[in-house]
Amino acid sequence: MSNQTTKKSIHDGHRERVRENVLKNGFEQLEDHRLLELLLFYSIPRGDTNELAHRLLNEFGSLSCVLKASPKKLMKVSGIGEGSAIYLSAMGELCVRAMREKSSKRVSYKSDES
Repeated sequence: MSNQTTKKSIHDGHRERVRENVLKNGFEQLEDHRLLELLLFYSIPRGDTNELAHRLLNEFGSLSCVLKASPKKLMKVSGIGEGSAIYLSAMGELCVRAMREKSSKRVSYKSDES
């Protein structure tokens, strides 16, 4: 019986390295494709999200345009299913609402009673 070794790919542990990098260095240092790739980790459990992030940026032209795109338009990109399309569109809407809230300086929802 031969002793078989499992070949390791350069991609092994990539997601963990990206997450560790964010924890150590923050989000600011990430290029747009890497930030988009990180978001895709949470809607695509396996696979190369780096290539997909580049494809999305090439198709839509910028990170903000990816996040503004409708789920239907996102699903036209090969590799983007309904779940990922809704997730990315929801992230875009989250950003819009957060910026609207910041600019309008809304009253806090926190109660004075604890």
